Amino acid sequence: MKKKNIILIIPIIFFGIIMSCTDNDDREDECITNKTEYITSVNSPKTGIVNETINIEVNFGVSNGCGGFGKFIETQNGNNKTIEVEAKYEGCICTQDAPIRTVNYEFIANSVGDYELNFKSSSTEFITVNLTIN
Repeated sequence: MKKKNIILIIPIIFFGIIMSCTDNDDREDECITNKTEYITSVNSPKTGIVNETINIEVNFGVSNGCGGFGKFIETQNGNNKTIEVEAKYEGCICTQDAPIRTVNYEFIANSVGDYELNFKSSSTEFITVNLTIN
């Protein structure tokens, strides 16, 4: 009778091991989140040339050490553009500092004119960059 119980228990143990491995993979996905963060400062030239990349340095804060750059969220209306940063938080155990991260924003204008870039710095405020494209 004891041999029969052992034979029944062995598959249950293997099933438990397989399920615990699968659960670890799911936990990795749980430790990745995205959050829109505010821009703290912008360093930009004032002029540029049509169809050439203008590099703009963007600094933004994250709420812990796992935060980094995810992507830019852009809304355009004519020559006016609003830019937000979506931070990506990767990791389940993070330092509790709130660092400032730096990322390069690339702007390309397809026509001559004046452009206004509004970088979201709070829920109601923006850091505005005015560019003249020749």
